[in-house]
Amino acid sequence: MADGKDLYAALGVDKSTTDDAIRKAYRKLARKWHPDVNPGNKEAEDKFKEISAAYDVLSDPAKRKLYDEFGHEGIREGFDPEAARSYRRWSEGRRTTGAASEDIPYEINLEDILGGFGGMGGGFGRRATRPAAGEDLRAVVELDFMDALRGTEIEVGLPVAKACPTCNGSGDQPGTKPETCPECGGTGKKQAVRGPMKIMTTCPRCGGAGVVRTPCTTCDGEGTITTEQSVKIRIPPGADDGSELRVRGKGRPGRDGGPTGDLVLGIRVRPHPILRRDGLDLSLPLPVTLDEAYNGSSIEVPTPDGPVKMKVPPRSQSGTRLRLRGKGVVRGDHRGDLFVQLEVRLPDREDAQLADALRAANQLYGKPVREGLTL
Repeated sequence: MADGKDLYAALGVDKSTTDDAIRKAYRKLARKWHPDVNPGNKEAEDKFKEISAAYDVLSDPAKRKLYDEFGHEGIREGFDPEAARSYRRWSEGRRTTGAASEDIPYEINLEDILGGFGGMGGGFGRRATRPAAGEDLRAVVELDFMDALRGTEIEVGLPVAKACPTCNGSGDQPGTKPETCPECGGTGKKQAVRGPMKIMTTCPRCGGAGVVRTPCTTCDGEGTITTEQSVKIRIPPGADDGSELRVRGKGRPGRDGGPTGDLVLGIRVRPHPILRRDGLDLSLPLPVTLDEAYNGSSIEVPTPDGPVKMKVPPRSQSGTRLRLRGKGVVRGDHRGDLFVQLEVRLPDREDAQLADALRAANQLYGKPVREGLTL
């Protein structure tokens, strides 16, 4: 997402919105803008990426806290919130006390003030060597309706970093070795501003390492190459269309000892030909005969847990809804209900005796069936 774009505005919510409301807003927008729903629509694809990036931050309590406090700077890779708070306290203290220039140390490191703030270029050695969390990986999986209801196991191909076979993980081109950086003489630092006070910054040539290297052409100096590994992921029962599943530790590896990122799976659920879902509740249209509807009966109803018996009250009309408690969607400790809607079906074969009996049955209605019907 471009810098400056308000993440709350991207989801159509404000800063005081609850986590649950943010989740609902994202799901609604994800259904509208998902590329599968808008094939070939670049605007929809960009919009989906935008709301996904916003949700990735606002759904994570730690990231949301940093964003609320520091804005986009707070969610940059390598950002150091403690350094930022220290600089803010130092700056506010100087404004409050009116500190003179002689109170400033003769030599200071620019990174100690601005370290992790982003926007200062990629040459800072401290940014290059500070542990950083690995990036999250995102993928979209499509599930059968019943698999989403009951839970299932899927296989996902994930990138895995392995030691580069050319340089054996060193990152250096074979036949070369690190040399003292000619820019800083091996100190890793360089004076940023000439004057009575030395303001030092990390050497842009060596990134603070004090040496320069010839990067391996196979791995571009990373020391690792990425291959794909198939990983089995368990989808818990009750997964809903437009929801997300975060699998901890299955993202890209961290840098310099930082934690591994997560795998974020966007769930798409194919519609069922008969069943309809509303939250944890399910709806099922169920055909019944004239006899079963008029005289009442005990019939078998298919449910996600298998067939169960249900009583149809005598004189049930077509469209009558009956509830089977606890036979809907199961998610953790919560269970929804299955609502069965009766559809009275007439025989599809002609029979004179039945036709006469039905004509005679017209006398049994207490009043005309369309009495009072107006538009």
